[in-house]
Amino acid sequence: MFIVVSLLVATSLVFAEEQKLSWKPIKKEKCKIVSQEGDIVDQYYKLSDKDGKEIGSNFGKKPYTFTLGKGQVIPGMDRAMTGMCIGEKRKVVIPGHLGFGSSGRERDSIEKDQTLYYTVQLVDIFRAVPGDKWETDEGITIEVTHKIDEDKCRKSESGDTIHQQYVLHLEDGTFVDSSFSRNAPFIFQLDRGQVIKGMDIAMTAMCEGERRKVIIPYELGYGEEGRPPHIPGKSRLYFDITLEKLIKKDEL
Repeated sequence: MFIVVSLLVATSLVFAEEQKLSWKPIKKEKCKIVSQEGDIVDQYYKLSDKDGKEIGSNFGKKPYTFTLGKGQVIPGMDRAMTGMCIGEKRKVVIPGHLGFGSSGRERDSIEKDQTLYYTVQLVDIFRAVPGDKWETDEGITIEVTHKIDEDKCRKSESGDTIHQQYVLHLEDGTFVDSSFSRNAPFIFQLDRGQVIKGMDIAMTAMCEGERRKVIIPYELGYGEEGRPPHIPGKSRLYFDITLEKLIKKDEL
């Protein structure tokens, strides 16, 4: 489920962009940090239709997590959420063209071009500390987008169990898949052939909590055949990955 939010300074002010996206504060918070593009944010939401009938909600459950400004959520949410304080709560109205558009979202009974009515709360903000970038001997490009201090690093190795969050795009920017859309990590054992070879390599010697951008050549991905219908043959794979939890093989 997707969500939206943002910071407003005036208590009763309702902000509206040219596209008619609008929101108003419910619960304001004083803060030293506000959300910005590139931040990882956790959020509670309730989505309703124009009559107030609830479509979905995660209040009282696990927050929804996504990266601001990276196209992981509907466009209206990316715009409205930038500049929000932790703990802040608002009502948000998103027009159809900034929501699920002409396709709608059948599984949630959202019709095409339907206006979305959200109550949202920003739970937490994570801001990355970038690290190094390199290319492996196998031709995989790895860029550390959030590094972990060496003295705090629990490092992955062959046989460890990985709890991974990921977003996958193709070279032209086409979105393919994301664990965030399922609100659950992808779990596998490292170097046991449970994932594509390039992913085993990319996540070896990675710290728990570390985040990386990874480009995997097709030879170490889905090969010449690809994975129809979403991944064509000979596709380079562009991953954003997080080692969310690490279980060492001797802990199993």
